[in-house]
Amino acid sequence: MLRTIGREIVLFIACAMFTGAVGLILLDSWLMPKYVRKGQQIEVPDVMDRTPDQARRLLAKKGLRLKLRDPRWDTDILKGHIIQQHPPAKDRVKQGRTVIAVPSKGRRSFTVPNLARKTLRQAGLLAQQAGVAVGQIFDEPSHEVPEGSVIRHEPSAGAQVAGGTEVILFVSDGPPGEIIQMASLVGVSIREARRKLEALGLRVGKIRYEFTTAYAPNIVIRQVPADTMEVRQGSRVELVVSKL
Repeated sequence: MLRTIGREIVLFIACAMFTGAVGLILLDSWLMPKYVRKGQQIEVPDVMDRTPDQARRLLAKKGLRLKLRDPRWDTDILKGHIIQQHPPAKDRVKQGRTVIAVPSKGRRSFTVPNLARKTLRQAGLLAQQAGVAVGQIFDEPSHEVPEGSVIRHEPSAGAQVAGGTEVILFVSDGPPGEIIQMASLVGVSIREARRKLEALGLRVGKIRYEFTTAYAPNIVIRQVPADTMEVRQGSRVELVVSKL
């Protein structure tokens, strides 16, 4: 009887020791590493300029997750690629953390408004409201479009362009006229220059005054176009006038 009890006690102790040894092995090889990993800090990878699929795979390798927000316009990063992430790259976070990312909608496009038959002032205001700008302005003769109004423009109405794109305007300077030889206006008074231009069917354009001692005041010292050129009737002539 005592021998039987002794054997059972020895067997119980042996089982307990075996169970404890197994427990220690499990604790050391599985439970502890898992616990330690759970609190481990992971460096967030850089997912900027990647597609959501690329970002999701990269984050998954680190034990992180991806959540997308509504896309936004961006001038630099392609449509569908990520333009913003939180937490940012190289931040350290716990495994299982969710990284918030914002995809790009691409470069925002603007529609060129119809500027035909608008005055320069009206065209400038409409262009500004539409997110584009007035670029170069060229004069063209026209029987149909009133002088000073836009005949046509490039890009044309309805074109989709980037913000701030310059629109080239072709503006009416009245009905077409004959081609004539430009008169010499240098050395005559501004009053006489006006009279000569009117007689030729030309118009006075921009007048700029310049200091000089070579001429008396209010005398034309330069002209554009020069007297060696041919011009169309109705054209504007710029004058540089002397002053003291």
